[in-house]
Amino acid sequence: MIKRNEILYLNNWNLHQLAKAVSKKSNDIKEISSVLQEACSWLTSAEGAQGSKVCQYLLRECIRVAIIAVTELSLNLAAVVAVILAPLFLKGLVRKKAIQNYFGLETAAILVQLRSVYHGKFRSNTILSGLSNPDVTLPRVVAILLQIADIIRINSTGILLESVHLPLIYYSGTKLLLDLKRLYIPLSHRMRLYNIQAKLADFWLKHTYTLSYYSITAKLGMTKLQRQQKLNLISEEVYSAVHAHGIDFILKKRIKSVYSIWHKIERLKVNFDQIHDLAAVRIILTGMDGKTLQEEKIACWKVLTILSDLYKPICSIMRDWISIPRDSSYESLHLTFETCKYGRLEVQIRTERMDHIAEHGEAAHWKYKYLD
Repeated sequence: MIKRNEILYLNNWNLHQLAKAVSKKSNDIKEISSVLQEACSWLTSAEGAQGSKVCQYLLRECIRVAIIAVTELSLNLAAVVAVILAPLFLKGLVRKKAIQNYFGLETAAILVQLRSVYHGKFRSNTILSGLSNPDVTLPRVVAILLQIADIIRINSTGILLESVHLPLIYYSGTKLLLDLKRLYIPLSHRMRLYNIQAKLADFWLKHTYTLSYYSITAKLGMTKLQRQQKLNLISEEVYSAVHAHGIDFILKKRIKSVYSIWHKIERLKVNFDQIHDLAAVRIILTGMDGKTLQEEKIACWKVLTILSDLYKPICSIMRDWISIPRDSSYESLHLTFETCKYGRLEVQIRTERMDHIAEHGEAAHWKYKYLD
């Protein structure tokens, strides 16, 4: 399966890799590849499409967008197919009924909504900038959306944001930092573009609270790449230990951004040494459909037992939101381990149902977390 939170070089991707990213089970890849191939054939062979070179270029761009939709937004097959078919549908080269009959109602519905946005008109008196001025002109709104698109594009190439001069034509100095805080970072967070949001937030912190930024990076004692490489080694150990017990699961990993560390220190009024989730992995148990709530809990606790044999658990740093969910309906086990060789690691354990609630449902953190 495609690993999350790794740099994506989109030019190296193909339809098979895209199918692997979309699929939840290995035996689905062949069927999903077939659907994606058919959607691509519709795009390249549509009556009225311009030249083969144009079609191939358009196809490459659609696949690039589809990859971002899957890896950054966790969208499903219907949305990915909609991305590929969008140029045809928006130009009127294919009808809703044809798409619905072949690719399903959900894909057709997504394209209809996309067309509404595509042909929609902004009203300046109803769009808020998120700043002090409620009157935003259409050019400024378009500029903001284009800049977000540029940030996504640059992030997807693996280029460091700071090494690129973004065409932020409406901004300079303090105003750029203010808009990053009030608009771009919350917007990318709301869109669940968490990797991009983290990079923008780190950029904001570096140029707003410079001393705090460098103080934290000095205490971390290693670069972001080195931290990621260390987490990769831990993740391999965790994956092998759980996989050896025949458990079906998805493993996600993340290193805490400098901004996130700073924000937690400020919010909780604690010292750097009291931040224990600098590196974390999330184990999402799959194949739990039809299981009772009690069976889900037992499965999660089983994984916790496996990891407790691998690493030393720090029992004072444990959160059991499976036995007693949060008010937001959030369910997950959180426990910090001492890995000896690699330092401390936070582990989150949950089922697919719990993860859906946490990422897309009532407990989705983009609903209540923002840059304040």
